[in-house]
Amino acid sequence: MKEITQDQSDRPSLAQSRGIYHEQASSGALADDVKCFWTHRLREPARVAVVPDGCVDIIWISGGLAVVGPDRVAAFPQLVAGETVVGARFRIGSAASWLRTPLDALIGKTIPLDVFWGRAARSLETLMAEATSTAARIVVLRAALQSRLPIVKPPSAEIAACVALLESERMSSVEPIRSLVQETGTSERTLRRRCREHFGYGAKTLDRILRLQRFLVACRASPQSTLAMLALDTGYADQAHLSREAKELTSLTPGDIQKQMVMQDFRKNKQPIYQEW
Repeated sequence: MKEITQDQSDRPSLAQSRGIYHEQASSGALADDVKCFWTHRLREPARVAVVPDGCVDIIWISGGLAVVGPDRVAAFPQLVAGETVVGARFRIGSAASWLRTPLDALIGKTIPLDVFWGRAARSLETLMAEATSTAARIVVLRAALQSRLPIVKPPSAEIAACVALLESERMSSVEPIRSLVQETGTSERTLRRRCREHFGYGAKTLDRILRLQRFLVACRASPQSTLAMLALDTGYADQAHLSREAKELTSLTPGDIQKQMVMQDFRKNKQPIYQEW
């Protein structure tokens, strides 16, 4: 048997590459604010890395409902093998309005939902606990979010414009805040404050996170591409820039990420869907 070195055994796996992960895009009235509903079941204990994506999630586990705030770098949660986590993922810039809380107070934190929604969250926990399947819990969670839509104030036009510009890559990656100020017509001070409120951090940090996410998508879409090609295609100056950013944001090398993303797709194609929903 091949001996596993200390470095190999300590290396985390991308969370979605372990166990069974499935997501469904949001639709209807929720689509503007909620990106998707998802489930994740880990079959065996594993050290996993949840890579930052700029989003905030509401999750259900056996202990109840919680809000998972935005991260600047990868998180390494303790997942219980055999348990199915159910989640709703907000679109970038939307969660602060739903939680009525500036997101810079939630960086790297997991907080019980009742801190934000009070009695409504506790009632929702009861309904989630009584649901008899993963599919039923998704239905309950979706209905709860829909019921709150009338009291949710949309984010400012500046925030919507920031997200659109950052996702479109139509701005300078060196001085993103200046590009955003020019595009939105908002003062730099106001824009920085609103970015902290609605993203949890500044535009430059979000720009780095979105660039990393483009690299993850490219790894899956072009598994035969070299890292140098992927770096240039996804907005990095060169492969060395990609390596520094990947290591700092995820603790993994670009090579580790590429291998795991390819393996993730292989496993997904081999696995049956364990719940219909």
